[in-house]
Amino acid sequence: MKNIYTKNRADELAPDFKQIRVRLSYNGKVHWEPGGIFTTTCDIDIRYFPFDEQLCPIQIGAWAYYSARMNLTNATGTIPTHNFRMNGEWQVIGTSVEWLETILPCCPDTRYPYVQFTLYLRRRHAFYIMNIVLPCSLLSVLVMIVFCLPPDAGEKISLGISVLLAFTVFLLMVAENVPRTSLHIPIIVIYLTCTMAFGTVSVCLTVLVLNLHHRDSERKIPKWVRIIVLNYLSKLLCVSARRPKSLADRLHAVDELENKTNVRHGLGQIATDMSLLRPILQEESAMQANQASSTRENGQPGKYSSMRDAIFPVFQKEKKRSENCQEWKELAHVMDRLFFILVFIFMNLSALIIFLVPYYREQLNVPQPVDEERI
Repeated sequence: MKNIYTKNRADELAPDFKQIRVRLSYNGKVHWEPGGIFTTTCDIDIRYFPFDEQLCPIQIGAWAYYSARMNLTNATGTIPTHNFRMNGEWQVIGTSVEWLETILPCCPDTRYPYVQFTLYLRRRHAFYIMNIVLPCSLLSVLVMIVFCLPPDAGEKISLGISVLLAFTVFLLMVAENVPRTSLHIPIIVIYLTCTMAFGTVSVCLTVLVLNLHHRDSERKIPKWVRIIVLNYLSKLLCVSARRPKSLADRLHAVDELENKTNVRHGLGQIATDMSLLRPILQEESAMQANQASSTRENGQPGKYSSMRDAIFPVFQKEKKRSENCQEWKELAHVMDRLFFILVFIFMNLSALIIFLVPYYREQLNVPQPVDEERI
């Protein structure tokens, strides 16, 4: 009886079955139940890990006898599962038993029979979703949050680099749980790699936004950029222009703030500070009004015309620089919103495509499904 072996075993070839007794019946029936843990080979397809399904055969046949001397037949078409214990990583979705033959090229007339027991397995993916997919999805949100952080905060680049480092740690965790093979690349690795790529792109785009935000105020925005981005694209992205307030608006804001302060806090230090702002703004408004009139009614130059002519170009230059600086900041704000929307769309679209692929793959042809709840 020691001629029967597991043909696709992965451990020692000849286990010791001396302690296993053989039961003989008067009618010539021989009953032999070899026990032990048998290790077999199984080709694993990890393309859809952790949503994969595997087919693992166990082939039992004679080592030296061919069909004319020893024949093997299967008593049932499925593997009995009444002694099966539920596994936390794999789910048995079906079993099958079939009789097959092996024909060697040297001896086409000699056939070696064997019985193949096949297990159809499906990986339980709840562990991988909670420990890999869900944390990775939360980190991908931080990739998009980089574009919501104001450029003046000074932490946009630091946040992007921190997210990239976190994705590197997740790749190391996945590499420890995925079978080591180069035949196929799991979809979970593709998802992490795509998210890391978006993180890298977000850091590069953030550098571009920061360059626009801190652009030299001496340089003006090109006219076509102003028309396309600031006039049309900003309205499409619902980005409001942050223009500097006029003197009249600032005086009105001081009046309102002073009134609210007097009502809530009385005549305190805060109200005194507000009252000090009024003469400064009023003097600035009067200076602009005086600059608008270049001569008196009799056509003679004013008393302060020479002083005004000397100061006016300085104010005009400073005003231009302030307007240019504000326009560059508005441009950076619009590009931040645009990059946020683009990364949001492409990141979610890629994740949706990657995780929908396993549900549209070719399913295993399970001849006899198994319901684990009834085992």
